[in-house]
Amino acid sequence: MTEPPENLILLLSGRCNLSCDYCYQDRRQVSSAMDWETLEAALRAVLSGGGSRLGVEFTGGEPLLQISLLQRAVRYVERHRPRSMNVSFSLSTNGTLLTARLASWLFTHDFKVRLSFDGLPAAQNLRGPGTFPVLDRFFDVLRSEFPTQLRKSVTVSTTLVASAIPALAASIRYLMDKGVAEIAIAPRLTWDPEWSAQSRDRLQEQVNEILAFSADHWRRTRELPVGFLARPPVRDTHAPVGEFLCVAPTGSCLAVDPDGRAFACPLFVDSLATLPALARKASPTLYLGDAADPTVLRRLASLPRKANRLRIFTDKVSKRSSYGACADCRFVADCRVCPASICHIPGNRDPDLVPDFICAFNQVTLAARERFDGMTGGEPSDAWYAEVRGTLDKIAEAITSATGQARGGSAHAGGQRSRERKTPLTKRTTKPARAGWRTRPAPTLRKAEQRGVPARSAGTCEDVHPRSKRADNRHPTRYGGRDGKKVR
Repeated sequence: MTEPPENLILLLSGRCNLSCDYCYQDRRQVSSAMDWETLEAALRAVLSGGGSRLGVEFTGGEPLLQISLLQRAVRYVERHRPRSMNVSFSLSTNGTLLTARLASWLFTHDFKVRLSFDGLPAAQNLRGPGTFPVLDRFFDVLRSEFPTQLRKSVTVSTTLVASAIPALAASIRYLMDKGVAEIAIAPRLTWDPEWSAQSRDRLQEQVNEILAFSADHWRRTRELPVGFLARPPVRDTHAPVGEFLCVAPTGSCLAVDPDGRAFACPLFVDSLATLPALARKASPTLYLGDAADPTVLRRLASLPRKANRLRIFTDKVSKRSSYGACADCRFVADCRVCPASICHIPGNRDPDLVPDFICAFNQVTLAARERFDGMTGGEPSDAWYAEVRGTLDKIAEAITSATGQARGGSAHAGGQRSRERKTPLTKRTTKPARAGWRTRPAPTLRKAEQRGVPARSAGTCEDVHPRSKRADNRHPTRYGGRDGKKVR
């Protein structure tokens, strides 16, 4: 049976009530809104595909311009989802159309709301002039009427541009004062012509200030709203590097545009954006056909094999920026580079060239993450614990699913599987572990040698004490995947 996607992204409309200077979607005016027949077909295809969990994200354009369609979709999912499937809803919005009544409806249906808001007027006016007072008042409404949901169900997504860097720290402090418990900061996806050598120095100054007041906030409240500080600890230099730069080629996501066309990533949907040369080359691989086609899930499952041929998604250690080669960077295993950002470098046809802004942001924020560990004693945040719990839940579901399939097979097959299960899935060292210690799986020697990892890190497992303060061993369960790969 073909595995269904973990996430369904519904681009309800290409229209938006704002016109952000840095938005990659430049064809909104020619994009229609999704009709109900298209939306129902996409939902039906995914809900009938099986699986134990599904995340449904509503986005656009601005999805709240199609609020009636959105609400109808939620009612459909709640009526037709299999009882064994856990469905969660999320909304990506600029927030300018949100009201107290609409927020109440969203939270009643357990929505996670990702609200695009860049902070103080100096930054927010680049997104939408005059929108700061609207969102400022709405956060006051959230804080007074929905305090629990503000802390648990709302993420503020801040897009950083070079000209707004001087206002970054003040904007983050403002959002924390408003009671926002989760702030995701990322550099703009499209090319930023204003980035310069001096921009990195200004970014470093702002991140230093964020680090200082975030550490103080953590000591007082044990809360860590800033996303790049709440990430898992930075791994050591020889940590394994993932096969793909992002999740798009893994087949875990299905994005549907307003016309009902399915893609593996919304950033490569050609009905909403004029795609650069590299993106035009990748888009046909990520295009999966009509979302209502019964074979779309099978094509999604075969995507990793096809995407592996596109260098823009792979071979992270071979990439580079003006700051140096990724292979020489100690943060290569932890940095995040969106392949679409590579496409948006003007005139670029080199899939290994990373924008300097993206590279600098990764280096500065990951170095801050290391320093934060030293300032706070290395205790993980609640966000880290939540991520670990989510990973363990997925592992438990996979084991349950595999056990059920094994029991459903023939007697001969069942006997064969029973004999196979006597062999451990991951080889471990033969020496007994000492009391109070845990054993961490390591990558196979052959794969590690191909990556150039020293034998010390690649051969056998290391004994890791739970209280170890070494950066690479602090939370060994976070990196317990097969072949030593990071568990998502």
